[in-house]
Amino acid sequence: MKKNSYLTVAAVVLILVAAAGGYYYFFMKEKLPVIAEPTPFELTNAVDGKSFNSEDGKVKVLTFFYSNCPDICPLTLNDYRKLEKKLRSEELYGSDVELVAVTVDPKVDTPKVLKKYASNFEADAKGWKVLTGDPVVIDRLTRQLNFYYSKAESGLVTHGTQMFILDRDNKVRAISSMAKTPDEPVDLEEVMSSVTQLAKE
Repeated sequence: MKKNSYLTVAAVVLILVAAAGGYYYFFMKEKLPVIAEPTPFELTNAVDGKSFNSEDGKVKVLTFFYSNCPDICPLTLNDYRKLEKKLRSEELYGSDVELVAVTVDPKVDTPKVLKKYASNFEADAKGWKVLTGDPVVIDRLTRQLNFYYSKAESGLVTHGTQMFILDRDNKVRAISSMAKTPDEPVDLEEVMSSVTQLAKE
């Protein structure tokens, strides 16, 4: 067999291997499990003042925060900005994936307060949903997601550190972690892996 024939056969084999790998990744990759199924909710997006309904058919990265949080909340929302850039590069931002942050201090965090707060992170209404509203709705959501929080008389809120990844049907399919310190940011690659997989389902 001539040298060119060997090269042709080798090229065909490589193409078949690559195709098989691609097929496995897109069609045979193990699906993320359903961890929780929270009740659909409706709150106000402080970024644009409009009502937000969770049944909008988009993948969501969701966490809880409050505007007077002195540490992990601003760190996490700053990491949301980095996540936004990654989502834009994959052409997923806003159209397929949303960044959702729900306050656990809605009496203080009015739409006016949160609109100003969200501007610190250059949040835009296309993909950011900085939510406030009925305390009953928020409390129900935190309980369904097993997200702990407790407000002290000082105004400080002790709260959990989970970050939830929801699919298009509002089912929690993965849980990551909020930033803990500047040296322990959100694991953006882990989050991106989950959201890109769910966006393709």
